[in-house]
Amino acid sequence: MLRLGPVETGQAFGKQPSVGATPPLRRRAPSRRQPATGGYKGVLEMGRFGVDFDEDDSAPPLTRKASKFQCASTPHADPDRMPYRLYVDGETLVEPIHDLTRLRRGDQCMVGLNPLRKVSFLIDATFVYLCTWEVWPLFHHFVLYDDVVSVDRDGIPRRQDGEPALIAEYSNTPADAVREALFGQGLLHVWRNLATFRKLPLADYQDSRHAHGLLRIMRKHTDEERDSIILRLNELVCKHESYSLWFRNCEHAAFCATRALSRTDSELKLEPSLSWDGAVGPKAPAWISLQVSHVLFTLARFKLQLIGTYALYRLSLFASDMAFFYPWRDEAYAVKLGVAFYHVFATAPVALQIAIQLGRSVRNLVKKRRRGKLDQAMYSHLMGKEIARAIFVGLCTTGIIVMLPRLMHDLKLRIWSSCVLLVLAYMCSSLLYTLLASMGIRVMLRLVGPNRALGPIQSS
Repeated sequence: MLRLGPVETGQAFGKQPSVGATPPLRRRAPSRRQPATGGYKGVLEMGRFGVDFDEDDSAPPLTRKASKFQCASTPHADPDRMPYRLYVDGETLVEPIHDLTRLRRGDQCMVGLNPLRKVSFLIDATFVYLCTWEVWPLFHHFVLYDDVVSVDRDGIPRRQDGEPALIAEYSNTPADAVREALFGQGLLHVWRNLATFRKLPLADYQDSRHAHGLLRIMRKHTDEERDSIILRLNELVCKHESYSLWFRNCEHAAFCATRALSRTDSELKLEPSLSWDGAVGPKAPAWISLQVSHVLFTLARFKLQLIGTYALYRLSLFASDMAFFYPWRDEAYAVKLGVAFYHVFATAPVALQIAIQLGRSVRNLVKKRRRGKLDQAMYSHLMGKEIARAIFVGLCTTGIIVMLPRLMHDLKLRIWSSCVLLVLAYMCSSLLYTLLASMGIRVMLRLVGPNRALGPIQSS
């Protein structure tokens, strides 16, 4: 391609070309800024004025740096990726989700349990970030009803036909409950049925452009199993019993739809059936809730610690009135007996809970590693996190509880403040460790990078 500039521009320098004379053509070497690659490339100079030409018909090289929107995140390069977590049972793996297009129908997901959902945007955002930082231990479960294909500019996840992606769950909001009590079937009906199993858009919970606090239980399903899960969800929507916090909550329904299939079909080789007449046996749905079991276990430990607070109160009497009211009793023996009673009901339950949780988590992680469900990086991360949790929480909690009678005697602490410290020592230590661990993980991922620290993302 020959590009010729106007020769008349030479008149600007005060030099007129001679009539009939042809200026000589001189060839100049290719410029360093434009290397001659793939074809003949150079500059023709006509007199003092250079005329560029280029006979290269190949595509020009891309020299501009790719912008951020061109470097879209891929499944193997997620800048916001976070490591897996262990659920409350110490066995189930939970994956934080930041790319909503990875969600498929039949996936069991959960978010932080928010009893005041849609009351205030600030309250919703608070529960989302508490769940993101692993501070809030209670979760709400739901099952994906559609594949998430895309997310539009408004943050709404869309399915294949462009409609909003749906989920199935037991749910309700305070506004809907008040509306139903005042203008519907009355307060008694709302109290007996706090939530209904229904379909809702996935975007009903948060702005999906910033998918924080969304977790997915790691479980592999085939396409046939996912279709069976959808059939179970349809049956649940058409026919379900009233909501019950302890016996039929959102987690019960989610595990019934996703987990009963694998147990019934693979182990028992029987056709699954959703019978709601209280049937038991292989065909009964797996109505289980790991959170309910964990809460009951924690309440049992809390009740024992309440007995420990009474023992602590009895110990506070020895230094003041015990010898006066019971002068015939040996005070040293009574103190030793009271201290032993205190440690049995205050220190031992906490130590046993920490030891049981650590042993269960270590056993399940080793089992998953041997079965190939965890790579080495994720296995080391989870194992180190659980061992560090047991050491930190165990030393802080048991240290405070063991030293509390002596601190109460030496520092003259009041009995009510000592009892409050006894009851809240475990929770505060666990909360402090969770915050420190979350901060450390985020700093490590910023310095090292998620793919190098956690390995490639496993397909689900």
